[in-house]
Amino acid sequence: MNVIDAAYNVVHDYPGGADSLGPRVGKNSTTLSHEVARVGTAKFGLETAIKVSVMTGDMRILDAFAMQCGRTTLPLPSAAAQAQGGCIIERLGELLRESSDVVREVTASWSDGCISKNEMLRVERECGLLVRSVGVLLSAVRVQHEASKPGGGL
Repeated sequence: MNVIDAAYNVVHDYPGGADSLGPRVGKNSTTLSHEVARVGTAKFGLETAIKVSVMTGDMRILDAFAMQCGRTTLPLPSAAAQAQGGCIIERLGELLRESSDVVREVTASWSDGCISKNEMLRVERECGLLVRSVGVLLSAVRVQHEASKPGGGL
């Protein structure tokens, strides 16, 4: 999916579509609709893309942009997980689950000796989630390390 298609789908999949989302991102609903539909000279800009993505919580525009640039995106650990550290054993379990998801996706995708574009995208997604789980585990270990120092604590 390209960025323009992603923007159109994000806006129109939002409950109430452009009519509901436009005012929430500081746009006239007709203008927003025209921008994502590429009507006339209307252009969907980067600032609007950010507002729409944040407001909707839908990252398809970001992911499509990254994919068109040969990149991928990774969700960051939540602020709560970073501040709290979380249970190290729980984070380790998540890392192992993500590792097995990567193995499962790669083996399923390669089972016929070929890897399609969609299969590649699924493998990239699973690898991204694995990398994220490493970051979350590392955050938990760091928090525990700081708490273990004399005078430290959560």
